[in-house]
Amino acid sequence: MDKMPVILTFDVDVELIWRARDPDGFRNTVTKSLSQYEITSGIPRIMKILEKYGKLPASFFVPGEIAEEYPEIVKLIDRSGFEICNHGYSHIYPAKLPSGAAEREEYEKSNLILEKLTGKVPKGYRSPAWEFSDYTLDIIEDMGFEFDSNMMGSDCIEYLHVGERKSKIVEIPIAWVLDDAAYWLYSGRTQGKCMQPIDSVQNYWIKTFDVLYDEFLEEKKEGRNPDKAFVLTCHPQIIGRPANSTVLDNLLRHICEHTEIEFMSLSTVTKKFREEHE
Repeated sequence: MDKMPVILTFDVDVELIWRARDPDGFRNTVTKSLSQYEITSGIPRIMKILEKYGKLPASFFVPGEIAEEYPEIVKLIDRSGFEICNHGYSHIYPAKLPSGAAEREEYEKSNLILEKLTGKVPKGYRSPAWEFSDYTLDIIEDMGFEFDSNMMGSDCIEYLHVGERKSKIVEIPIAWVLDDAAYWLYSGRTQGKCMQPIDSVQNYWIKTFDVLYDEFLEEKKEGRNPDKAFVLTCHPQIIGRPANSTVLDNLLRHICEHTEIEFMSLSTVTKKFREEHE
């Protein structure tokens, strides 16, 4: 890559982030209202921040069930020029589904719903909770996904591999430390988990970017073709809270001060990677 990719991703889980892990707890009306913040305030606030820095590209992962329940928010994301990707249908973790056929149905159903709302077939996939079952790789290959964003074994974009098996799907790496849920996901059902100070998270994310950027420049100076990328994962109901949103704002301000970076959607970075690594 000529410039280091900076990739902003958002998982639009709404109530499924709670219901998939704790169906009983989600019957609580307060927990339900917590998830609604994503629709009423979180997504609009995020879009405003992205617009502030020149309408930065971003990729949104939307479960099919959420797209069915909130079609207007999917249309808003699409109309605003952002990429929409497959995040399963019900947000149930793949290994908890009863069969490979049931898992395939989840992804195919979600694709059909998103295509109906946007006119575009999703090009990429992200698993609920970043998990694979024994069937996942076969399914996403058969469905023709161009990219995947689930693995944590590298700082670099590469072709997806599971064990010794290699795929033609491009893998855009992620990490729990670059996910807002690791620091701030909280409800009455998760008492005992300590939410982190916003300054600590901001400092961690900025330092992570700085290290990757320095390594990218060093590899480029040595004549190598660096494939390092900074990939952030956020949830609008979490990062969209007023104070939390300042972390995203300040992080983007810091990144924009650097010249050898390029904000890209997942589709764009996938295309560039394939051109350089046929």
